[in-house]
Amino acid sequence: MSESFSLPVFAMTDYDFYRLDDRVFFAFIAAALIFCVVHAARRAFRQPRPSELPPDTFQSAKGEEIERHTIFQRVYHWFNAAAVITLVVSGWMIYQPKLIPILEGKTFDWFFWHRWGVALLLIGLAFHFTYESFIARGSNPMAVNCQEVQKFLAVLKNFFAFSQSYPLATKYHPGQIFFHWAVSGNLFLLILTGFVIWKPFRDFLPLSLFGLGWDFIFYNRLLHGFFSATLIANLIGHIYFALFIKKNWAETKSMLTGRISLPAYLESHSRLD
Repeated sequence: MSESFSLPVFAMTDYDFYRLDDRVFFAFIAAALIFCVVHAARRAFRQPRPSELPPDTFQSAKGEEIERHTIFQRVYHWFNAAAVITLVVSGWMIYQPKLIPILEGKTFDWFFWHRWGVALLLIGLAFHFTYESFIARGSNPMAVNCQEVQKFLAVLKNFFAFSQSYPLATKYHPGQIFFHWAVSGNLFLLILTGFVIWKPFRDFLPLSLFGLGWDFIFYNRLLHGFFSATLIANLIGHIYFALFIKKNWAETKSMLTGRISLPAYLESHSRLD
């Protein structure tokens, strides 16, 4: 009879050594950088061409602007960006302090900033949830449905040269929608695993009631490192598409001004939402 599988048992003294393998952590970062290089090389030879708009569309829209992001959306974006940057930098210095020698400070000092990053993130998420649930009007442009899934698959087929067609986006590109939910899920899992390994909060969890001990905490620390790596990989992609793709510069600028020229919007969008 085969023995039943069981997780290994750890002692408290193992806690500082039980962390995500550095090779796995940097593999995600390397994968993100490789993706950006491959994408840049691919688009250098072939730019996607969405379905044509009427020939006089851009001429009639010349000089006009539309609102792309409300003041709340812009404030939330940069507030959230500040929180995530604080968390990433402080978390990196807790995890790998020797890799950035110009940033000084003890682990305790960086953990202080890490907690402030968590506070900023939770405050931003609370306001975002309140705004989208009770204040915002109209349908959610970030909603995922069958149509957006089909558009996203069409984008992938076009990129890998399996199809010549390229879908027109609505307010957001299908890639932006799926990126939004990927990062949202990533942050949610980081919050959960972070609270488990953070002792002041962990004391409120009924771990013993469910028969969970240090093993559970160790594995949450491992997962926290894993989701930190995937978050950094996502951020690398986000920065690449926002700053290094010229046709996206108008949309990037709109995150500061809130507005975008109508011709720039119509160039890659099918309708005004």
